[in-house]
Amino acid sequence: MTVSEQNTPEQNDVLLDVQNLSVEYASPGTTPVAAVHDVSFTLRRGEFVGLVGESGSGKSTLGFALTRLQKPPARISGGRILFGGRDIRELGTEELRRQRQGGFAMVLQSGMNALNPVRTVGSHFADIFAAHGHVPRESRDARARELIGKVGLDPEVLKRYPGELSGGMRQRASIALALSLEPQLMVFDEPTTALDVLVQHAVMDTIKELQHAEHFTAVLISHDLGIVLEATDRVMVMHEGRIVEDAPSRKILDDPSDEYTRMLLSHYADPRAKTISIPGFVDLGTRRREGRSRTDVTETVPTVSERDSRRADAAIVVEGVSKLYPAPRRGQEAVTAVDDVSFRLEPGEALALVGASGSGKSTIAKLITGVEKPTSGTVRFGDTDVASLKRRGLRDLRKDVQMVFQDPYAALNPLHTVEYALTRPVMNYTKLRGQEARDRVLELLETVGLTPVEQFAAKLPHQLSGGQRQRVVIARALASDPQVLIADEPVSMLDVSLRAGVLALLEDLRERWGISMLYITHDLLSARLVTENILVLNSGRVVERGETSEVLQHPEDPYTVQLLDAVPNPARIR
Repeated sequence: MTVSEQNTPEQNDVLLDVQNLSVEYASPGTTPVAAVHDVSFTLRRGEFVGLVGESGSGKSTLGFALTRLQKPPARISGGRILFGGRDIRELGTEELRRQRQGGFAMVLQSGMNALNPVRTVGSHFADIFAAHGHVPRESRDARARELIGKVGLDPEVLKRYPGELSGGMRQRASIALALSLEPQLMVFDEPTTALDVLVQHAVMDTIKELQHAEHFTAVLISHDLGIVLEATDRVMVMHEGRIVEDAPSRKILDDPSDEYTRMLLSHYADPRAKTISIPGFVDLGTRRREGRSRTDVTETVPTVSERDSRRADAAIVVEGVSKLYPAPRRGQEAVTAVDDVSFRLEPGEALALVGASGSGKSTIAKLITGVEKPTSGTVRFGDTDVASLKRRGLRDLRKDVQMVFQDPYAALNPLHTVEYALTRPVMNYTKLRGQEARDRVLELLETVGLTPVEQFAAKLPHQLSGGQRQRVVIARALASDPQVLIADEPVSMLDVSLRAGVLALLEDLRERWGISMLYITHDLLSARLVTENILVLNSGRVVERGETSEVLQHPEDPYTVQLLDAVPNPARIR
C-alpha cells in the first residue's frame, strides 16, 4: 500500500484533499529546486495531524502551499489542493482573501516575527476585523477580549506591544489572531520552537484544548517528533520533499515502517531513566560509573596538532550573587533576575544550569563574562574579581572564558567566510599572523570535524547546515585557547539527528583540552548526556543541585519534577 492510498475516509468527511502536489523554488536564471515532490493526502474534519521532518524536508514549504501563503521564488509546480471540494490553486487574490475567513489560517513559527513590533496586540485584531468585515464594529473589542481569553491571556495584553510579551505570550496571541478568522483548518508551523519546555508544554496544551473546543482541523508542523506524537491523532513523516510514512500516532510509535522514522524515534529518551543511550551517545554518568569512555560515538574529533591535554587552572566561583534590574515601567517593582546564587565551576568540570525562560540562566552567563555587574555578591575567575575588570582586563578574561551562542544562524556574519570568522579571533588573541594564522584556522576546523578543511574555510554561512554552523561557532570560541566554555543552549535550534554530534564534540573537547564547561539549557536530556553536576534555577534562585543523574532520577523540588514532566516524550500518546 502506498502512502497516498492510506487514510481514505468517506468523501463527505474530507475537508482537504491534496493530490500530487509539487512545489519548487525557481529564481530567475537558476535551475528550479524541487522542495515538495508529488505529495498526496487527505485531512478529515476535526482531525489533528502532525507533519514532522528535519530542516530542509519540505514540511514548512508544504504548509505554506496548503494555505496559499507561498511567496516567490516558491511556486506550486503541479497537483491540486481541494478545500471543501474546490481547488484553491484556481482562486484569485480577492476570492482567496474571502476564503480565508471561515476557511484556513496559519500560525507562523516566530511570534515576534509574526507581529508588528510598533503596534499593540489589540490593533492587530482590529486590522483583521476591518479587512474581513465578519465582526460588527460595535462587537470588535468584545470579540478580541473573548479570543485573547481563549488562549489563556489577560485582556490587558491587548494594550501591550509584542516586545513587552514573553515568547509564549506572543505565540498565544498569534494563535488568537488566527482563530479570529474562525477557520475550519489551522496550520501551526513550529509553534513551540525556541520556547523552553514549560512554555512549550503550555502552548501545546492551549492548541489541543482549542482544537477540541472549536472542532477545527489542525496540522502541526514540527521537527520534534516527541511533541507531535503527544498531541496528534495521526502523523505524516516527511523526508527530502516526500511523505515517507502516514499512520496513526500509536502505530508510528510502536511499529514505524520507514527507516527515517525509526531514526527520528531513536533520538528520544527519558532523562529520568537509569541509563540513557541514543545513537552516538551514552550518558556521562553511566560511562563514569562503568569506567569507560564514549566508545560508541559514530564520529571522532581530531586533536589540535600534538597538543598535550591540559586542565583549566582557574575555577569560576560565584558567591551570593544577586542581580536586580530597574522597574520597566513607573509604578512597577524592580526585577530580580538572580537571587543569592552561589556555586563553583571546577577545573575540567561540566556543570549544567537548567531552568525555564526567565529563571536567570543567561543573566548568570552575562555576570561571569563581565557583560553585566552583580548588584551584590562576587564572581571570581581564579583570583580575579570579574566585576572590577576594566577594558583590558575584560579582554584578558574573554581570552580564557568564551561563549558558544544559542542560534548558529544569527551568530555568524552572513557576508564573511568561515575562514574570516575564525581568523579574527585567532589574530586578536594570539601573535599568529599570515600563513601561521591560516594554519591555525584550518587546525580549528579539523578539531570540530569540518573536513575537508580547505573547502569549509571558503564557505559562507548560508552554504552550511545548522549543525555545521554550530561547529564553526564552537571553533571560533576555541580560537583563543580558552579555559572555560559557556555553552548557552547550543543544540536547541538543531534537528535531533544533529544534536548528538554537537554534544559529542563538546564533550570530546572538554576531555581532550581539559576545558571547564557551563552548560546552560532547558533541555534536561542533553544536560543528562554531557554534564556531571547540575543546578536547577527557578525565578533566579537555585532550588536543587547535585550530580546530574541523581537529581534527574530522584528530584526533590517540585519545580524540577515540573520540568521533567514537561519534556516531550513519544511514549505519552493522548
